[in-house]
Amino acid sequence: MMTELILVEGVSDVQLISYYLQNVYDWKHEKENNLRMIPLDAHDHIENLSKNGNQLILCGVGGNGRFSHFIKQHRINSMIIEKEIASIMVVTDRDDEALPKIGRRINDLFENISFKIGEWSDISIEDSFGLTKAIDTYLLVVPPDKKGALENVIIDALKEINEEQALIEEVIQFIDSLKVQLVPELEQINYANKATIGTFFSVRDPKHAMRSFATYVSKIDWKKSESLNELFAPFADLGR
Repeated sequence: MMTELILVEGVSDVQLISYYLQNVYDWKHEKENNLRMIPLDAHDHIENLSKNGNQLILCGVGGNGRFSHFIKQHRINSMIIEKEIASIMVVTDRDDEALPKIGRRINDLFENISFKIGEWSDISIEDSFGLTKAIDTYLLVVPPDKKGALENVIIDALKEINEEQALIEEVIQFIDSLKVQLVPELEQINYANKATIGTFFSVRDPKHAMRSFATYVSKIDWKKSESLNELFAPFADLGR
């Protein structure tokens, strides 16, 4: 039985990736995990998945700036040595950072393993008994090809799904029309993207407009997005 770990930024990342893994790669939701990881504060969000006897622990750390805090609080570096963890993936927004800077920032958080952007690495380390063991690592930057964050990925994915394309284009135009006079904050692209996603889901499924992001995510057939399938292709290696 393998245990694998994914660290992501926030709750919305956990919800989208969890739903995707369950519906595309047949992972199943579980109540507990064998590392006994549980949320330690209001920022943590942990979901447990399983497939073919293997376990995947999906951890939302509470935001881009909280990876370090989460890793320290949950003793991840010690856990890597002491526990049987087969792989660790980190998923982080690109925002406006250069890729090498993101790579250095993430690698500085870990003591015995290293990550490469967009590539699985097979790392050999010593366990607490001095024996050699292997752990696979992967750093997934979202989106991989331009500045932005998860919202960019969702918008691009919706544009590729025939049933959603017309509505997302209308919402984008609507948000653009608000920028200059009514809501100047929307001139910031990250705010505009968040508003676009929120408006799209509220209009598409108005009876659930006040519910959580997870409710909205479950209403979309994300398998129909080529760009999302390509971005999340590394998930196919989990549980093998």
